[in-house]
Amino acid sequence: MLKHVARRLLIHFAIYYKSCQAHMDRALGAACLSKVRHKGARCTFEGDGRIIDPDQLFLGDDIYIGRNFFIRASGDIYVGSNTHISRNVTLHTVNHNINGSLLPYDHTNVLKPIRIGSYVWIGMNCAVLPGVTIGDGAIIGMGTVVAKDVPTGAIVVGAAQREVGHRDFELTKKLVKSGHFLRIKNKWTTND
Repeated sequence: MLKHVARRLLIHFAIYYKSCQAHMDRALGAACLSKVRHKGARCTFEGDGRIIDPDQLFLGDDIYIGRNFFIRASGDIYVGSNTHISRNVTLHTVNHNINGSLLPYDHTNVLKPIRIGSYVWIGMNCAVLPGVTIGDGAIIGMGTVVAKDVPTGAIVVGAAQREVGHRDFELTKKLVKSGHFLRIKNKWTTND
């Protein structure tokens, strides 16, 4: 009987803890977002992450970024409106100078901007490398390392960034024109 009561109490505590944890995640996301000066309306960070040089990050309207992100914006990152970036995503605009005065690299940075179009969806565990442009409406599959430009509407997957298809262009055009975008609300981070 005592074990049963203790087990039920522990379950209730775990439910409360998970609820508090979700609120804390959203609050940490709001704290990260507050460091970004150049942001449009209704931007949401789901949880905590790391932003280096947040003044070089430019977000359009209705941007959603999942938790545990790493953003090194030193070389400028531009994200178009209605773009969703999942959790555990890395956006990196800096590389080491391998042609400098030291081996394997010197202390100078090579900066290249990242440009992500509007209504793009980037899946979990992706990495976007310096100098990449991702076209409007592109979809980047889970775990993809984006090392070269992605055309408008392309769907790319895998470490080799293999193009496997395209969105329906006419439907996409119609949805963009009518303003039909998925909007995820978070009362902690909505700045509208």
